[in-house]
Amino acid sequence: MNLAKAREVISTPSGRRALVVAIGAIGVVFTFVFSDPTGMLAPVAATCIIAKCRFALPTLFAISLATASFLYSPFYEGVDPTERFLGFFVGAASLAILLKLANAKTLFDRVYQTVQPNVEDIPGFGWSAYPDGRLRFLNPKALDYVGLTAEEMSELAKLDDHSWWSKFIHPDDLEGCFERWRHSMRTGEPIFEEQRVRRHDGTYRWLRDSAIASRDEHGNIVAWFATTVDINDQRRAEDALRKSERQLQQLTDTVPALIWCATPDGHPSYINARLQEWTGVSLASGDMHASKEFTKAILDAVHPDDRANWLNSLEEARILGRAFALRYRQRRHDGVYRWIDGKAEPLRDCDGNIIQWYGVCLDIHEQVEATEAMKRSEDELRLLIDTVPSLIWLMTPEGVPYYFNKRFVDWSGPSASIALLNGDQQTLNGFVHPDDRKAVEAAIKHTIAVGKPLSHRGRLLRKDGQYRWMQSRIEPLRDEHGNIVRWYGVNLDIDDEVRAQEALRRSDERLSRALRAASLSELSVSIAHELNQPLQALVANAHAFKRWLQAEPPNVERANRTAEWIVRDADAAAQVVSRIRALFGKAVFPRHKVDINILVRDVCDMLADKLFTQKVKVELDLDPELPTTSADRIQLEQVLMNLIRNAVEAMQDGASAPHLVNISTRVSRSNMIEVEVRDHGTGIVDPDKIFEPFFTTKQDGMGMGLAICHSIIEAHQGMLRAESLADGNGAALTFSLPIRPSEANDPGNLPIKANSEAA
Repeated sequence: MNLAKAREVISTPSGRRALVVAIGAIGVVFTFVFSDPTGMLAPVAATCIIAKCRFALPTLFAISLATASFLYSPFYEGVDPTERFLGFFVGAASLAILLKLANAKTLFDRVYQTVQPNVEDIPGFGWSAYPDGRLRFLNPKALDYVGLTAEEMSELAKLDDHSWWSKFIHPDDLEGCFERWRHSMRTGEPIFEEQRVRRHDGTYRWLRDSAIASRDEHGNIVAWFATTVDINDQRRAEDALRKSERQLQQLTDTVPALIWCATPDGHPSYINARLQEWTGVSLASGDMHASKEFTKAILDAVHPDDRANWLNSLEEARILGRAFALRYRQRRHDGVYRWIDGKAEPLRDCDGNIIQWYGVCLDIHEQVEATEAMKRSEDELRLLIDTVPSLIWLMTPEGVPYYFNKRFVDWSGPSASIALLNGDQQTLNGFVHPDDRKAVEAAIKHTIAVGKPLSHRGRLLRKDGQYRWMQSRIEPLRDEHGNIVRWYGVNLDIDDEVRAQEALRRSDERLSRALRAASLSELSVSIAHELNQPLQALVANAHAFKRWLQAEPPNVERANRTAEWIVRDADAAAQVVSRIRALFGKAVFPRHKVDINILVRDVCDMLADKLFTQKVKVELDLDPELPTTSADRIQLEQVLMNLIRNAVEAMQDGASAPHLVNISTRVSRSNMIEVEVRDHGTGIVDPDKIFEPFFTTKQDGMGMGLAICHSIIEAHQGMLRAESLADGNGAALTFSLPIRPSEANDPGNLPIKANSEAA
């Protein structure tokens, strides 16, 4: 027990210094007791050790002087003192020099002796704990971080072996910290952990603890020493780096491209998710065997026709260290070959050495197919342009021709086409007919200047030397800003059409002369047809006039009345002739106010004798609110009489049908005056042809009555239509007239003009 206590005392610096002083004192005593100066070497050594050789020489002289005094004193009884002094001095000097050399200090040691470190100078947060985990000390930086004083931390450390640190740990990290702390306290293993620690302002920051156990010569833990470093910024940087790496990984896996990396010697080292999915082959990172297997799988997937070129291009890029670019076909995981646009670039270090290959493969199958389809479409379009029977050509925005299709070249001749493309003015002048040259040049210049389409007719020179009529059209093509990028032109050979039109024009002239001759005949027939009734009445009244005069005695009153009828019938015949001539000529008659209801009644009165003789009854349904209009009354009387007479004649063959004619007037929805004549005969066989001249269903008919009526109504800007009633119950003929101002000769109303074409 005393030995252990002595060992513990000697292990301290003060104990060691006391031991050195004791040994030096023993040496002095030995010298005086045994009259031997060798004992004085012990004080020399002790002094050098205690003074760390800083005062070795002064100490040597002092002890040497003391030794000389002793040797020459009466107390010394030995041999020659001078000889003994010299021996002592040499031994003492040698010992002092050896101790000085043994205790020599480096510059660092000397600096460190003058600048002593302490716990405040430890970088970061320094702390120490007893073997059982209780806190020994915490440096001021750590105290400032948690916001406690040394006294407060001391009180906290007295509670247990963990409160001094667990109170400040983030709740999510506390359980793991406890587990690692207990494990290190039990096993003595170093502590290396990272956790979030609350700062004095309440914020948590990431700290890293590094603690090791200090052991004695028997391996027992005597203390724990540790430093804690603030790594919050480092963790944030690492988190940002991991986030960036994750985003980069997501980018490479999401971007619609097949991305890969390879080592400098060409072995694949990374492929993104899309490439794995596309090929159906995975690649383990860092596995050389897997890399070779992947390379083999990719090589087998390249189309046999493209494989050799793919290998050569890839090897050439690797050996020469230049970029790789190639289009080839590669088999997808579903067995379908698709076009790939592969590219690779080398990454070099500062010395120019390749350290990595980065490559990307783009699936361009649809693009290649679209390009091929476009090329086929262009070929088909070119074939169409060359085959279509038109001369197609293109001009620059300035009006310079730069393309002719095959038809144009064949039509004009290769030499002429080349000369036109080269801008040969002489050829251009000869290409256009001299009579059309100025007009063509002016039209093209104007079109290019104003940027508007052109349609022009002129004569161009064919390769056989014949000028032919051409219909030329020019259209501009504009970009999205409205600027003209080119002109499209097309020429159609219309020479045969022009000649045919000229021949047709001459035929039309001959036909017009023939039609005028035919119109004279038609006029004669029309006059005969319309004069038949008034002339018959005129003859009948003349016979009656003769009978009244020959009576005994002569009936002068009846004769005078009959003479008036003869004058009326003669005047009516003259009016009929005038109106019919107006239909086939260009005479214009003024309009007069006409009340259609009164007109209907007057016509019925004029036909009363015929209606009575034929036993036909007339029913009138006249609109009392019917407005008046401006028209030629005589012509309308002629139309209405013709329609009523046709209605009466249509009912002569139907014995069982009622002999009834319905005449009605009304205003239509289109604001027109309508007059309808309806019979109960057999109906109309062909309503579409009934108004054509010389078309009749009567045995003795001439086919001109309804044609003349149709012409009269059209001359009044009206319309005449016919329809056959259902179940063969007769027919209805209706004519409509526009409602015109009722004042006669109103200058705001157009006069009625004869229409010979309608007749």
